[in-house]
Amino acid sequence: MIPAFENGRTDAAARARRHLDVARAEARGGSLDRSWQACLDAARVARELGDAELLAEAATVLADPSVGWATAVARQALCLEALGMLGVPAGEAESPSRQEWRELVRTQLDGLSTGWADRIVPAAAALERAEAERRFLRIQTAYLHALGADGLPDRLALGYEAVALGRAAGDDHILAWGWHWRADSMQALGLRAEFNHAIGELFGVIERLGSPAWIWRREAILANVALLENRLADVPMLAASAREAGRRAGAADAELFDLILRSTLAQRTGAGLEGVEREVRLLVAGAPLFAQGWRGEILLAMGRVEESAGILRMLMPHLDEIPRDVHEWLVGHAALCAIAVAAGDRPAARRLHDVLAPFAHLHLTGPSTTPYGGPLALPLARLSALLGDERSAQRHAVEAVARAEAMGAPWFAATASSLIADSSRDLAPLSAREAEVARMVAQGLTNRDIADALFLSERTVEQHVRSTLHKLDVKNRAGIASWVTAKRS
Repeated sequence: MIPAFENGRTDAAARARRHLDVARAEARGGSLDRSWQACLDAARVARELGDAELLAEAATVLADPSVGWATAVARQALCLEALGMLGVPAGEAESPSRQEWRELVRTQLDGLSTGWADRIVPAAAALERAEAERRFLRIQTAYLHALGADGLPDRLALGYEAVALGRAAGDDHILAWGWHWRADSMQALGLRAEFNHAIGELFGVIERLGSPAWIWRREAILANVALLENRLADVPMLAASAREAGRRAGAADAELFDLILRSTLAQRTGAGLEGVEREVRLLVAGAPLFAQGWRGEILLAMGRVEESAGILRMLMPHLDEIPRDVHEWLVGHAALCAIAVAAGDRPAARRLHDVLAPFAHLHLTGPSTTPYGGPLALPLARLSALLGDERSAQRHAVEAVARAEAMGAPWFAATASSLIADSSRDLAPLSAREAEVARMVAQGLTNRDIADALFLSERTVEQHVRSTLHKLDVKNRAGIASWVTAKRS
């Protein structure tokens, strides 16, 4: 199975390279539309492979910001997705190639952000309200059809387009939606600085609008940011403010979003789980079947593992029926991961892992008016550990720490760190990182292989190997491998 899997990855990578060759050839020949389409084809393969550098290359083939104005917004979106997928090092030096790609993508994004992107909708002349509303209806419809994990690049582009349209039309309602969508997309990519910028712009527009519905959304975002930052003492007060704002606005989603927030808080603290479970049980009774996964999560937090596992067994045959073009596709699949791990259900874990792996660079989010669910790398780490793939488990855990820290989500960073610490307890006196490297040395990996897997520089790996040799008082890598093998037996 493994050789076939590796051959499949090699074939896919070769296919992406062919797309990139076509993109370059068409760009040189002046066929920008065909060049851009080839870039998108390469990007699609890069997502399937989880190859951040390949996605960055697809984002930067069309390097001249003065050409292809019609695709400028989509090119910006692809650059932002590549930056999110490239991630950040977990307190370590990143590999030179990864650093170069990050710099190149940022340069590309800077170039695109100063040119055509703000002129796709002409800002020189105000649009008539009817025309602006017609354009926004088209954008909004396209956005609603792109809510799944596959649609993130489209949502990024549509957010940019809505902001440009709102500015050109002088319409704060359209502008608010544009900034809201951009904030949601930045959160899904784990780009905290860009997320903060978007919600700052959004709150400024809300202040001008004074709309009760938008005030409710602002209060809900504030409550969920507090939860993201693990400021648990602040969450109840902010949640109450959002509830009251939602009541005044008559917002249709206010009660649901409030229950989602209280449910997440209860699962994190253990307080109020029984009451929340009753509310969720009544709510999901008339909801689509996959909503039962939400109740399964709560039951798991209550220690009712067998009931939770029963929900998992009920849902697994229907997994393909979850619509792919909704936020709940990614969030719903991730909810089942914790149940599969707790139940020790390896077939379910394998299926969930294979479905989610192409999106490992993303974070689990719906709209920013609902709770942030952490980096997807975290449930992938747990699934990999259950499946016995220790190398992948550690790689995902390290990546989850880095992405959670970059997003300013300390609870998720600590949770992912505990996975690394748990795996290293039997390898004292080595540190968690040294134990991680030692296991990979025992698997026969080179320093270069280890650096790539853990997003470290090769020099950093060399330092860990030298430190391990000294602590274990062995002379070479074979000695490390023998020691690790003996500790496992």
